[in-house]
Amino acid sequence: MSINLLDDVAPASNELGAITDMAQQMYDLQTEIIQDEESLKRKKQDLTKLAEQDLPDLMQELNIKDFTLNNGAKVKVDDIISASIPSTGAIERAKGDDRMEMEIRQQHCFDWLRENNAGDLIKNNVEVQFGRTEDKECDIFAKELRDRKLFYKRAIGVHPAQLTAFIKEMLSEGKSIPHDLFKIYTGRRAKIRR
Repeated sequence: MSINLLDDVAPASNELGAITDMAQQMYDLQTEIIQDEESLKRKKQDLTKLAEQDLPDLMQELNIKDFTLNNGAKVKVDDIISASIPSTGAIERAKGDDRMEMEIRQQHCFDWLRENNAGDLIKNNVEVQFGRTEDKECDIFAKELRDRKLFYKRAIGVHPAQLTAFIKEMLSEGKSIPHDLFKIYTGRRAKIRR
């Protein structure tokens, strides 16, 4: 009697079928997720167009500031202003010329804020990192900082809400702000309060 070891260890055809079925399910789910994400992206773009262009324009044309839907939801159009300064994280993620451009823009924004008595919007933080094998040094350093009542994590930036509030205030006072530098956007947005 001869024994074929390959026959003894080869998977049964029903096991191969199960593997094929699972792999096909995985493929189908990945495809469905990609399609759903694309659909969601299009719907978000449609919503933005309705909220920031179509509905505010029509309401302005009809001289309507707000109204209530049959379901009780209130629709109102608000003026919006947004501005931005590249964050440290965004700069770190950027590559090549984009990175250098963002660093320069960030520095120009900070310089402008300082020159216009708004330097207190800029927050400076310090973070110290140690390597995997530097636990002991980290512990000693952390103890020294605690003893001196100092806590470090380095980052520099301006909170977006504070920047927007500052920009709104400056614009309402009629002061000049470099729109391109801060990427200032002004517009209207319809909001639905449920």
